[in-house]
Amino acid sequence: MLEVIELLELAFVKLNHKNNAMKKLRCSLRWLLLTAPLLFASVLMADETEIYFADKSGTVAPNVLFVIDASGSMKQVVSGDASGRTRLQVLKDSFQEVMNTAPSNLNVGLMHYANHGLGNDYWWSSIKGTNFPISPIDGEVPALGDDNLPDPAAGTVVREFLADIVHDWEANGYTPIVDSLYEAARYFRGDTVEWGMDVPTIGWAAHPLTYDNAPTCSASHTEPCVKSWGQCNTNIVEGSCASTSHNQCCEWIPTGGDGSGSCKNDDYTCSTVIEKCQHTICDTVEGDPTYKSPIQYSCQANYLVLMSDGKPEYPYFPGLGDTDGTHYYPPSVKDLAIGDFKPMPNPDWATYFTDLITASNSQIKVAPRLQDYLGTTGANGCDGTAAAPQDYNSGRCGPELTRWLADTDHNTTLKGKQGVETYTVAFALGDEPKGTAYLKDLATKEDGAFTADNAEELAGAFKAILNSISKASSSFSSPTYAIDTNNMLAHSDEVYIPMFDRSTTAMWSGNLKKFTRTVDGQIVGEGGAAVVNDKGEFLETADDVWGPISGSDVTSGGAASQLPAPSDRNLYTDVSTDADLTATTNALISSNAKITDGMLVGLSDIAGGPVKYWLPDADGDGTSCLGYYDDCTGKKHIVLGDYETKEGCVEIASVAITCPASDYLTDSQREALLDFARGENPDGTARQHMGDMLNSKPLVVDYGDGEERIFAATNEGFLHSIDTGDGEEQWAFMPKGLLPNIKTFMENLPTKDHVYGIDGPLTLWNYDKNSDGDIADVGDKRVLFFGLRRGGNAYYALDITEPDSPVILWKKENNLDVDEGVLDSLGETWSKPTLAKMRVGSSTSNEIRNVVVFGAGYDPNKDVETVSERPADTLGRDVMVVDALDGTIHWSLQRDLYNNVAANNPVKHSIPGDIRVMDMDRNGALDRLYFSDTGGNVWRVDMDHDLRDSDPDMYNYDDAILTKIADLGTNGDYGTDTRKFFYEPDIALIQDNGKVHMTISLGSGYRSHPLNTNTEDRFYVLMDPNVYNEPPAGFVALKNTDLTNARTGFTDPNDNLLNGNHKGWYYDFSDSGEKVLAPAVTFLNKVVFTTFAPVDEDGQGPSPDPCEVPPNSARAYVLDLFTGKAVANLDRDTGGSKDEFVVAGFNEILDAAKIIFRLPSAADGGTCVEGDCQQTVEIRVGKLEMPILDASNDEQGTGVGGVTGSVDLTDILPRMFWLDHNVTD
Repeated sequence: MLEVIELLELAFVKLNHKNNAMKKLRCSLRWLLLTAPLLFASVLMADETEIYFADKSGTVAPNVLFVIDASGSMKQVVSGDASGRTRLQVLKDSFQEVMNTAPSNLNVGLMHYANHGLGNDYWWSSIKGTNFPISPIDGEVPALGDDNLPDPAAGTVVREFLADIVHDWEANGYTPIVDSLYEAARYFRGDTVEWGMDVPTIGWAAHPLTYDNAPTCSASHTEPCVKSWGQCNTNIVEGSCASTSHNQCCEWIPTGGDGSGSCKNDDYTCSTVIEKCQHTICDTVEGDPTYKSPIQYSCQANYLVLMSDGKPEYPYFPGLGDTDGTHYYPPSVKDLAIGDFKPMPNPDWATYFTDLITASNSQIKVAPRLQDYLGTTGANGCDGTAAAPQDYNSGRCGPELTRWLADTDHNTTLKGKQGVETYTVAFALGDEPKGTAYLKDLATKEDGAFTADNAEELAGAFKAILNSISKASSSFSSPTYAIDTNNMLAHSDEVYIPMFDRSTTAMWSGNLKKFTRTVDGQIVGEGGAAVVNDKGEFLETADDVWGPISGSDVTSGGAASQLPAPSDRNLYTDVSTDADLTATTNALISSNAKITDGMLVGLSDIAGGPVKYWLPDADGDGTSCLGYYDDCTGKKHIVLGDYETKEGCVEIASVAITCPASDYLTDSQREALLDFARGENPDGTARQHMGDMLNSKPLVVDYGDGEERIFAATNEGFLHSIDTGDGEEQWAFMPKGLLPNIKTFMENLPTKDHVYGIDGPLTLWNYDKNSDGDIADVGDKRVLFFGLRRGGNAYYALDITEPDSPVILWKKENNLDVDEGVLDSLGETWSKPTLAKMRVGSSTSNEIRNVVVFGAGYDPNKDVETVSERPADTLGRDVMVVDALDGTIHWSLQRDLYNNVAANNPVKHSIPGDIRVMDMDRNGALDRLYFSDTGGNVWRVDMDHDLRDSDPDMYNYDDAILTKIADLGTNGDYGTDTRKFFYEPDIALIQDNGKVHMTISLGSGYRSHPLNTNTEDRFYVLMDPNVYNEPPAGFVALKNTDLTNARTGFTDPNDNLLNGNHKGWYYDFSDSGEKVLAPAVTFLNKVVFTTFAPVDEDGQGPSPDPCEVPPNSARAYVLDLFTGKAVANLDRDTGGSKDEFVVAGFNEILDAAKIIFRLPSAADGGTCVEGDCQQTVEIRVGKLEMPILDASNDEQGTGVGGVTGSVDLTDILPRMFWLDHNVTD
C-alpha cells in the first residue's frame, strides 16, 4: 500500500484548479482506492498452514549479552588500519555499525571488563557488574537516575545508547575473562550481585536496572587518586582535582597483553603532568541486590557474545620474573592468600599486594568460589586438579563455565531447559594462537568461534552472530508438532499414508508410506506390528512396506527412500508444443533448450512476455495519466500526468508491451537449478526428497496383470508415478508454471508463506469406449484430471493410458489467449473435477458426451480476513462443464446464463468446492447440479429446463435455471463476517412411507483461516422440498431462522425432519472457532463430518504464554440425519453411551470420512454361500487406530441403522449413496 499512498500524495500535489482535470483525477483516484488492496497489497499467504505457524514462540526475542574487552591492550594500533586506529577505536566504530544494522527481533545488553587502572582500594575493578540490562533493541531507554553511564537524550533507543556507552570507554586494565563470565552467569540466573556489588555510581557497579534491592553506602572515606591513570571512581569530591608534576618512567617497554611491561634502566626521572583528585571510597555497602534474570519465557533463546583482544591475564610485573599474567588463578576460582602475589620493585607499589591480602586498608572483593557454583561435575577439576586450558591458569574454569551455562537449566520455574549459549570473537589475536584457541574453547554454539584482525572483519563477525541469532529465534524452541499426515488412502487391504513435516523455510519434507490393514481394521507395518496409537500418531517402531523402521520421521523410509538416482529419473515438464511428455523437448533437464531462463526465475511475465501494468484510459484516447507499469527489466514506473496538457502521461501501447526474451542465469546457475530439480544437492549428493502433500491425496491406478501405480502430487511441484510394489518412482511431471519454485526451494530461505505446487485433488477416468470391461482397445483411455489449487489457476487432463508414456490431453488456465470467453474468471483451482455424462443435442438428435464438472475456484481476495478491507470476489464465480476428451467448455454458468457479464451473475462469491452432479430422471446424463459458495449460499441448477419449454431445441443449457436454495451466511447474532462454504453439499434421497425426501448436508468454515474465531460456524442438514420438480418461481431461499436448532430442538422422540414441519436443522458447536473444513458423508440415515477447532481436546483455548503451543484439535461427528442427535458409542467406552463426536486428531485438518467396504463373507468369515453372505462396511476418519463406526459400535438411529447387511447390496447402496442418481462414476 506504500505505493498507493505515494501515488495519492503525488496526485494531490498535482491537483490544479481546472475542474475537468480534477474530476477525471478524482475519478481515477476513487478507482485506485477501490482497487488498491487487490493491485498493491503485499500480504502473507493465508491458508491452512497457519495452524503450523500459530505458535508465538518465534516472536519471543532472544536475549543477547555482549561481554566486551576494554583492557589496556586495546590501546594498541590495529595492524594495517588505514587510519591508524587503535583496537578500541575500531571496536567503537564497528559496534556502532553493528548496532545500526542489527535485526529488530533482539533483546540486547552490555557488560565489559577492564578500563580501570590499579588502585589499592579497587584492584579488582576491572571485573564489573552488568553495565546495561538486556532490553528490546528498539525500545526506548528509560530514565536512569543515579548510575555510572552517560545520560541518554530523550527518545534514545537501546541500539543507539549501547553504542554511546561503548564510545565513552577508555582502554586500561587487565583481562579477567573468567570472572566476567561468572558475573554474567549470575545475571542470567538471577543470583545475587557479586563483582558488581557497589553503589550505582561506582564504575564497576552493576546497573541499578539489572537488580532488585539496591545497595546503599553506610560508611565511607575519601582519599587521593590519580584521575589521569584511571584510579578515580565516579564519586570524585567536587573541587578536589588539581594538576601536578609527577616523575614517571622515561621509556616503558610493554611486554604484556594488557600493557604491562618494565621501565628501561629503571629510569623514573621524566616529569609529566597528572591530575590528582580526592574520591569517596565506600567502606560499608549494605543491601543484598539480586539480579533480575532476563529469561522470561521457556522458548526464549539466550546468548553470551564475548569479544577479547587478548588471552586471560591478571596483573604481573616482569621485574619479578613473570613472563605474563597467565600464571595467576582467576580470583573467582582460587581464594587469595599471602604468597599468591609478589611485591613490586617500585616503592610506590611495594606494599600493594601485601595490603590487598591482609585487607589492612581495603575491602577485598572476592566472589564465592566458581567451582562451588558449578558443582563437582560441572567444575570437573578445573580449579587445579585438571590441566589448565591452553596452559593458562588465568583461564581456569572458563570452558567448564560456558559448557555449564549451555547445558544447565537456569530458570527451573519455566518449562524445559533454559540454557545460555556462548559465541566468541578473537580480535587481533593473530600473533597469539593459544589465545585464539582459548576463546574457541569457550564457544559452545556450533560454529560460534569467530576471528577478526581488522575493522571489517570485526563488524562482520558481530553481524554474523546477530543474524544467526535472529534467524534461530524463529525456530529455537518452536513447538514440536505431531507429524501431520493426510488421511490414509485404502485400496483393498493396502494403506498408503502421505506424511509431511512443516518447516520454517520454503521446502517442506513429505513422503508416502505403505502399510497393511488387518482383518480387524488395525494398520500394521512390514513386520505385522501396529504403526499408530489410538490417537492416530505414529509409533517410533513403525516400519513401512517400502522402507526400514522410521517411526514418525518423515524423511526416512517410504517412497522418498526409493527415488532413483538423479541422473536416472524420468522427469518431464510441458514447455514445448508437443503433448507427449516423454518428448525430449519436454525433458526436465539442463540440456533442454526449451526451458528458458525466464521460466526458471519467475520472469516469464517479463522475459518473452507482457509487462505488468495498471494504466486506466480515462479519456479513451489510448493514453493514461495515472497508474503504473513495469519495464522489461522489472523496474516499476509510477505514472502521474496532467489530464489537460498530457504532460507526464504515457501512451499505453508503447509501454504495455511484450518484452524480448533475455538471459537471466549463467550456464552454471541454470544447470545447478535443473540438477537440483532432478534431486541433486549442490555438492553432487542425492537429496532423496519429496515435497509435502498438504491437500492432494494419492490415487491408485490398477493397470491389470499385477501392475499398479500410485499417483502422488506434491507441493514441490511434481506429480509422481510410483510402482506400488517397491515404491520406486517411474516418472514425474512438473507443470511449466511451477518451474520458478525450483529456485525458491534451492535457496530454501526462512518464510512463513508456504510454497505450493500441485496441491489439488486427483480424479481418475477409465474410459472404456467399447464397454468391454477392459482398458486395452483402441480409443480406450485412462485419464488423470487435476487442478493446482493454491499452486495456480490451471486444470490438466493427463492421458496415462500407457503407464510410462504420459500425454497432455488438454489444459485449462485463465491466462490463455483463447479461453472461450470463460477462463479469465478461473480462480485458484480447488474444485475436484467430477466425472459425469452430458447430453449435447438439438431438435433432431443428441449425443452423450463424457465431461468433468468443477467450480471456477477460489478467489484470493477471500484471504483478507478483515471484512471491511476485503475486495469483492472477481474470480471463481462460475461452474464449468468441460469435455473430458478434448477440453471443450460445453457449459458455463456465467457465460451461458448471464452472457458472460459478471454484474448479471447472482453468484457473487467464489466456488472452491466440488460440484454435486445428479441424474434425477435416470437417463444416463446429468440434469441437476448442487454447489455452495464462500458467501454461505447453497445453489441448485436445473439443467434440463429446456425439455419443458415450448421451443423445439433439445438440451439447450442456456435455458438452465439457477436457484438459491439457502442463504446461511449470516443471521445477525454474531460478528460481521459471513459463514463460508468451501465444500460441496452432500445429497441424499430417502424414501419414507411412500414419499421421497431429499437432504442437503454441509458445514461452514473459513478454510483459508482455520484459526479464525470471528464466525459462529455451523453444520446444516437442509430439506429440498422439490425433489423431482423445479423450484417454483419466487422460491425463497432458506434462512437460519427457518431451521431447527438440533441442540435444543427435536425434544419429542417422534419428532424429526420426516414427520414434522421442519425445513432442516443446524448444529451449533460448543467450542470457539470450531468449523467444518471437509465434505460431509451421508450413510444409512446418519451424517458423518469432521471439524477443526483452535482448542485442545478439553475445549481449552490458547494460553497467554507465547511459548505454549497453541492447541488445536480435530473432531469426528456422527449424527442422526433427521434430528442431529447422537446415534453411536463413538469412543467405545464400557458404558455404551452415545457420543456426538470424538477427538480424532491434533495439528491436522481432517478430510472427509471414508467408507470402506470389506470383502463379502459368510457369518463365520468364510466364503460366501447362498443364504449366508454379508458385506461388512466400516467408516474411517483420519488415522484413528479403529474405525469411527462399524458393526460393533453402531446403534439404531432414525429409520434403518447398522453398518452390515445382506448380500443383496441393493438394500444397502441406495440408502447409502442415493447419489447413484448422480452419474459421478
